[in-house]
Amino acid sequence: MSAVLSRPKTAAYLLMIALQLLISGCQDSPPEEAIRAALAELEEAVETGDTGTIMDRLTDSAVIHRGQAMDRQTLQRTLVGLFFRYPKRQLTLAGIQIEIAPGGNTARARFTALVWGGRNVLPENADSYQVDSHWVKDGDWKIESLESNRVYE
Repeated sequence: MSAVLSRPKTAAYLLMIALQLLISGCQDSPPEEAIRAALAELEEAVETGDTGTIMDRLTDSAVIHRGQAMDRQTLQRTLVGLFFRYPKRQLTLAGIQIEIAPGGNTARARFTALVWGGRNVLPENADSYQVDSHWVKDGDWKIESLESNRVYE
């Protein structure tokens, strides 16, 4: 039954992403569009538990700050643990602001991440984070550093 319920949800989610990209496409430069698409890809990867896609969006030297600094390996272990703990999870990115640096090879994306998850349909845990990420163009846009802080700390 859960497979039946997830198909309409997935279709609605993909439609929402497509509409967001269409609406924002009128205003954004190509680098901004690419970063927004990468953020949407990361959002979907978190919800589906796809650590490979998440790790592919990080540079080799990426550092993630969430209370303490984490390297790629620590982040991957943390994600696997969270995905097992919360098999049903949702992520929504809001208020995305992207600044492209002169030269167009680096950027900064700031946004609020709303996350919730649980073992069943209803969430057991939820939180919101202010995220400040720095991106570099390395073929694709990849995260070089990311800092997240709880909104209500």
